[in-house]
Amino acid sequence: MSAPASVLLRSVVSLLLAAPVAAQQGAASDPFAFLSPVVTVTSAERSRLEAGRAVVRLLPRANREMAIFAAVSVDVGGERLVAWVRNIAELKKSEQVDAIGRFSEPPRLEDLSELVLDDEDLDAIRTCRPRSCGLKLSEEEMAALARAAAPSTGDWKQAVQEAYRRVVLGRVESYLASGYQAARPYADHSAPVAPGDEFGVLLDRSPFLAERLPQFARHLREYPGGRAEDIESFLYWSKETLGGKPMVIVSHVFVSQQQLAGVPDAIVVSRHVYANHYMTGSLAVTAVTGRREGSRGYLTYLNRSRVDVLGGFFGRITRLFIERRLRAEAAEVVEGLRTRLESLPPGT
Repeated sequence: MSAPASVLLRSVVSLLLAAPVAAQQGAASDPFAFLSPVVTVTSAERSRLEAGRAVVRLLPRANREMAIFAAVSVDVGGERLVAWVRNIAELKKSEQVDAIGRFSEPPRLEDLSELVLDDEDLDAIRTCRPRSCGLKLSEEEMAALARAAAPSTGDWKQAVQEAYRRVVLGRVESYLASGYQAARPYADHSAPVAPGDEFGVLLDRSPFLAERLPQFARHLREYPGGRAEDIESFLYWSKETLGGKPMVIVSHVFVSQQQLAGVPDAIVVSRHVYANHYMTGSLAVTAVTGRREGSRGYLTYLNRSRVDVLGGFFGRITRLFIERRLRAEAAEVVEGLRTRLESLPPGT
């Protein structure tokens, strides 16, 4: 139980450091209005924030979902946040990030040259079968990796490493061409899971995006359709040791900067395109709200993630354990992010 719990906690933390960022100049009377009705900050929480302390709250969630809101006062604006986001490797630098790389445009196999699976995952691939696999893969991907792992291939470990990089590249290429519609379902458990369906649920449970930034939300749902000129985006991969478990994640970061009353002037949303363990979907948004000349604003973070370790009786126990850890540790995480953002971005 402790390993999945720690993995989920670090996954949420990873998303926090993965550059989901936003900045808002309007709504002076309520700097958190952009996130309503999902989040309403109480007067007691405002007092805590004004005293320099972090606020952390677990949000109502659906089955197989974890949702968290965190906030802390901060002395930066949207331009600083976006500058850090664009240098994703520096933003995410930590002991838990073993390797990271931003994909080229168009993506190339060389972008994944530093992605190396650990022996535990290599061994899991050799015994991987549909509906019983230690990694999140489609049936076609399982078959390709099984061929690479066959004894006749000689150095099977190196062959699997190369084949797995091609699997990841294939997911990225198909996603860029057709979005989640092209994503093959994960076949590691008894019921297949479609990444696009998982993200759709998370977006539906974040209605503030569609209500206040409808074009942005439409682009998120219809990608690569619904594109708007003011949206930039990039994909990157990371290998992170989460609770002692190496986890490969491909993330898509969307950045939009615009001047509209009552909405963020710079917003970045991060979501998973692929994760080889535990996570089946995620949506993360962060905002700097209420900052005016001569006063600090608030760094706010909201994450929803779909996870496949929370079902059944033991899943409920795991959820309770995770929730205690989130409450205890998320404040430290958001305060650490504040420290990084208040320093000058790399290259400045």
